[in-house]
Amino acid sequence: MKFYALLILCFLLSCPAIAAGDWRTFSHPFPVRGAVAHGDGVLLATDGGIRYRTMDGDFVFHSEDGLETSSFYAVAKSSLGVFAVSEYGLIATMTGDGSSWRVVNRSYLTNNVRVRPDIVTLAGSILVIAFDDRLAFFDLVRSVSVLTIEKIADRSMSISPVDKLVARGDSLYVRMGDKAYVRKMNWKDLGADYQLSNPESWSLVKDMSKVSGLPAPDLSKIEVDGDTLGFDFLFEKKDPDSDKMTSRIKWIVKIPRGYFLISDEMIIFYNGKPKEKGYVNVSDFATYMLGETYEISALPVGGAIAASPQGGLSYCNGNQWRETTYPLEKRGSYSSAYSVRMKMLSSTPDGHVFFHIWGHGYFIYSNWGERLEHSFLATDDLCFDSFLSETPYVVSTASAPAPDGSGFLTVASSTDGYTVVYFTNDGDVHCAKNIGSSSLAGPMIARTAEDGSWRLYIGSRDGAAIQADGGLDEIRFPSPKSNGGELSDGTVKLYRGLNTTLVDMVYDTVANRLWVASMANLAYLDEELDTLMTPTSVKGLRGADYTSLDVDVHGNLWVGTANQGAYRLSLKGKSPDTLSVEHFTARMGLLSDDVSDISVDAVLGAVWFSHGKGVSRYFRNDLKYAEKNMTDSSSADVVAYPVPFRPMVHDHFTIDHIAEDAVVSIFNRGGALIRSFSGNDILGGRLEWNGLGKDDKLVAPGVYYYVVRTSSKTKKGKFLIIH
Repeated sequence: MKFYALLILCFLLSCPAIAAGDWRTFSHPFPVRGAVAHGDGVLLATDGGIRYRTMDGDFVFHSEDGLETSSFYAVAKSSLGVFAVSEYGLIATMTGDGSSWRVVNRSYLTNNVRVRPDIVTLAGSILVIAFDDRLAFFDLVRSVSVLTIEKIADRSMSISPVDKLVARGDSLYVRMGDKAYVRKMNWKDLGADYQLSNPESWSLVKDMSKVSGLPAPDLSKIEVDGDTLGFDFLFEKKDPDSDKMTSRIKWIVKIPRGYFLISDEMIIFYNGKPKEKGYVNVSDFATYMLGETYEISALPVGGAIAASPQGGLSYCNGNQWRETTYPLEKRGSYSSAYSVRMKMLSSTPDGHVFFHIWGHGYFIYSNWGERLEHSFLATDDLCFDSFLSETPYVVSTASAPAPDGSGFLTVASSTDGYTVVYFTNDGDVHCAKNIGSSSLAGPMIARTAEDGSWRLYIGSRDGAAIQADGGLDEIRFPSPKSNGGELSDGTVKLYRGLNTTLVDMVYDTVANRLWVASMANLAYLDEELDTLMTPTSVKGLRGADYTSLDVDVHGNLWVGTANQGAYRLSLKGKSPDTLSVEHFTARMGLLSDDVSDISVDAVLGAVWFSHGKGVSRYFRNDLKYAEKNMTDSSSADVVAYPVPFRPMVHDHFTIDHIAEDAVVSIFNRGGALIRSFSGNDILGGRLEWNGLGKDDKLVAPGVYYYVVRTSSKTKKGKFLIIH
């Protein structure tokens, strides 16, 4: 298994920075729900995936690794293999090389009932799973559910859930509260046991203490191989009125080098020598530390910054995350971040980031959130309003970069109509007091109009709840640079159509069209009719709870939902009334189907998704901004890789940074045309060739040439193909 740890480490080090069609997810793998020894380390079922921890390596398997979801409540192991059970009963098994997983059963998911954390057992080929209201028996060899039962003796599991399962020989013991029951099981042919569904076929266990592992554990001490451990940090005082200390440790897992002592939030390696300080805290997961997120924003230079409800910010350049500061001593927006669907993260190309903590104030950071430059607190007596009359308490739900990049705009809620606030990067604050049509405001977009004025679209809200009535305000201001730096003389225009609170909006610069989303509807602004219009046909999209909205460089809408993953909506023709739908779920690579925010990264060619459990990232060729490719203003020349190209080793030969209107031709050494590509083949400015010729057969090894030609430029190069 040392090779296995080395394999994982090599995978982490060799992971490409950018790959087309590539899913990757990031999570904080806690709390721990179950643990089992595996090789030189321990496999942990967590809310953020299946974590494999050794003393030398650390890796987390997610949905993109074949798990199809990332919240797991149990992990078990036998001669048949390693099996993981998700929060709602999906069963997956680890592949033979340990690099991925394969789902073997999804049937329990339809019940929408949670698994009891770590309450599973393996007996022969049968996996027994305790749910909140039933006990399920699954045959791992035949990959079928044998039976589920909801009652044992006179006790219903929906009233008295299972606390412990123990398989001993041909007997299964089940503890339910203060009682335990036992039954003889025909593990080799459980389907032939017709009495298994009979509650009366179970017997009461008279003395639980005689069955190893069945009684509730003694939490007053921690014993490892007969030695009692006294390390203080392994204990906690649960009752403030008592001096009694209780063990934090739930799992003691033996591995060849020692032991892992594991609690919900802590992983300790112990060398087995009680007289030494032979322990190491290996809890931290360095790849991603932010934990849950409610908002994510793609940055103007590529990458993303994410915000947690606890007030933390974290920056990612595409693959690697860097945790930044926590404002106000880790005070955050907490439940308000989700309940009002805040869209507060904004950034400018020079590295400034704007952020708001519900009730407390506003913050401007530099270096992508690493250094706090300015704070504007509710107690500072500035021009923005307090939402509460007696207590300084500032409330905003959205922000946007100023159209000229000089700072940021937001809306401060007030009972007299919301106030538009302009913060400069230098720390100046300007307010257009009580200009809004409602007390609260939702998402916002800020653009420069043709006459140089600032044009703001702001969602109005008649209440904090996202089910409240609302609409769309359009507010125009003279540019502050032409107005003495002030934000004043604004004019307001109201649009209706949806008559409900908006949760997000985006401006499509391809079609010059504003799109908005409420909790239940999508709409676009028809300025000729002065109203918001709902598309007439969006087949494949219904019953969604919308959370977020963005648009890519080709005018396709990306929509996040609270219950159905994400969607890509494309116009059929030029009309916004008919949209085609592409659906993305956890089964395809999302960390979770609960998407709290979505943001398109046109620099890296990716979509970022935030979830309550972490972040997902999806690379895709047609998402990348390619208008400057092969122009005099381009910062990158045409490149081709890998050289040499080994079709049996590499998935593709890539030609990157090409213009989307180019024609790419590949010739052999004799000058014969092998393949030609254009249009959809090179969306996003990248061609990926699999080495097949016109006859769909692998071309011969040797020297080849590529020619990339536009109406004004030509780029050439040669490369070697080796079989």
